[in-house]
Amino acid sequence: MLKRKNRALQFGQFLALVASLLVAGQIGFTLYQGTPFCLNDGCKIVEKLTRVSPLVFNAVGLFFFQVIYWSLRAARGERRRLPAFVPVLLLAALGVEAILTSFQYLVAHTFCAYCLTILGVIVLLNCLLGFRQILAGTLVVATATLAFASLDLHQPAAGQQAFTAGVFASRTGVSKYPEHYLFYASTCAHCEKVIAFLKTNGRVTVHFNPIDQVRTLDLANATINAAYAPASNKALLAALGISEIPVLMTRTPDGWIVRRGETAVLAALDLPPPTETGGQSAAAAIPAMPPASAAPLAIPGLDNSDGCQVSSPDCTTPGQPPAH
Repeated sequence: MLKRKNRALQFGQFLALVASLLVAGQIGFTLYQGTPFCLNDGCKIVEKLTRVSPLVFNAVGLFFFQVIYWSLRAARGERRRLPAFVPVLLLAALGVEAILTSFQYLVAHTFCAYCLTILGVIVLLNCLLGFRQILAGTLVVATATLAFASLDLHQPAAGQQAFTAGVFASRTGVSKYPEHYLFYASTCAHCEKVIAFLKTNGRVTVHFNPIDQVRTLDLANATINAAYAPASNKALLAALGISEIPVLMTRTPDGWIVRRGETAVLAALDLPPPTETGGQSAAAAIPAMPPASAAPLAIPGLDNSDGCQVSSPDCTTPGQPPAH
């Protein structure tokens, strides 16, 4: 039994050394190339969602594995010589990795191959310390994972909350991304044509933001949110300097694409998703919203568009309110 424990500690020392070399190589690659090395795209996605530089993560990781390596080496394969802080340090690292892995699964929806490799090394180092360490590590991972999973990480910020507060209904299509937000009125003839088109196009995901009070939406598989605020939709259009509907706002990784008018909106909804074309729409991306006093934005599709006035959306001809 003693001999097996000695071999376990010796293997742990070797494992900590290999991990140190791996992390040091990652630091060198990052300094040389400017980006970390990874076998899949998950690293780039996770990197964009974190506030700490990968160099900082790797520097801390290198220091951690070096402490473990020299501590195991000082133990000389004997458990009684092992510093008391080593099991605690390994449990702390396991808790951190549990949180980072939960973040990748629940928030980033992708995994970083390099991060999973480091996780595997830390799990194995804990297992080499025996049954008690395995039991303690299981409790640490379960606690950290459950605590992270209990957090609501999808609450919108203040500006986004005012935007999403105007969503009356949502229809998830075959393609979850990109997400479209349709600003319309129940009395707008051009808007009715857009919604009629969506009845035959179940591919796209659309959220519906009416500027007036509506109660129903004649669209299959639409989830209704009765507690919406149509005034927030009008306020958003006014802030953008847009006076006609229908308006389609599309969320992209680079910002927002805004289109106005029946023709432009229908053309956008009929486009295949980016994964099928390998590119983005030709419309301009709007990274930020201008103040309400600013001049109207020069967005392709906004000039001479066929739509109804926001101030009087009950129209039968393009861009003109009805005669009363």
